[in-house]
Amino acid sequence: IQKSKFTISSKQDFDTFIKKSAKTSFKNKETWEEKFYNHRVIVIFWDEKSEFFKDFILKLPVLVTKWFSQNVWIKLAASNIEWINLKDYKIDKLPSLVVFENEAYLKTIWEEEKIQKLVKSLNLDINKLIDDFDN
Repeated sequence: IQKSKFTISSKQDFDTFIKKSAKTSFKNKETWEEKFYNHRVIVIFWDEKSEFFKDFILKLPVLVTKWFSQNVWIKLAASNIEWINLKDYKIDKLPSLVVFENEAYLKTIWEEEKIQKLVKSLNLDINKLIDDFDN
């Protein structure tokens, strides 16, 4: 997993991934009405030596299903990537789930129990689950 496409390994990978949350627009060719769509991406910062990481690997398929159903991209990131300051994203402890919307920081969910609840929930609407959490 650490070397897979599900993992961010550099600042450049991180920046490229955040750009996937850019707002997009669509213009109806019949009415010429333009609609804008907000997008989110999620980065989960973790410590690869932790029990959370070992358990999380088994639950990754559940998150991928939620990600696919809501068109939300999710990636894992080690906590020690050079040039990424975790304090910029209000990360005080690991693991932390960081949400970006329209290429900007939106929120951090840092309690392991909340992240587990997000993964274990039967609700496929990951955006609603994230919006319901307050840190």
